[in-house]
Amino acid sequence: MTAGRLEAKDIMTRRVHTVRAADPLRKVIDAICRHGISGVPVLDGEGNLIGLISERDILHAMYPGTVRAAGKPSGRKIVTGLENFDELLARDIMVVKVITATPGTEALRLASIMALRKIRRIPIVVGKKLVGIVSHGDVYRAIFGKRGGRPCSNRPL
Repeated sequence: MTAGRLEAKDIMTRRVHTVRAADPLRKVIDAICRHGISGVPVLDGEGNLIGLISERDILHAMYPGTVRAAGKPSGRKIVTGLENFDELLARDIMVVKVITATPGTEALRLASIMALRKIRRIPIVVGKKLVGIVSHGDVYRAIFGKRGGRPCSNRPL
């Protein structure tokens, strides 16, 4: 099986750690730290994807104007920084224009989207329901993970 034939459903993480829009920012930070992830989807009360929060979004909320990827539209609400940090909720800092894909999207297409949009994760949805997430690492492993029958991580440098 080659990476061009692998689809999101073949490489996605199905047990996705999520937060709710009304969750305090401290809970979002705790989830990211506890699970060792760099971003988390935001769901509404029915389990529909409504946003995404990355570590970069949190830093931007804490220190507005200092963290931004070149050429990447923010899609964030404006917050005032550390003076109201304890009052911030997930909905206050989440990116609402989330780039998503379906389970049938090819891995190479996901890699292309990530590179062009300068993003590190793509939620996988059916309709509005979150069914998984594909990270930059998932795509990397799908494309480069096997060479000559050996995983690339076992090769000497």
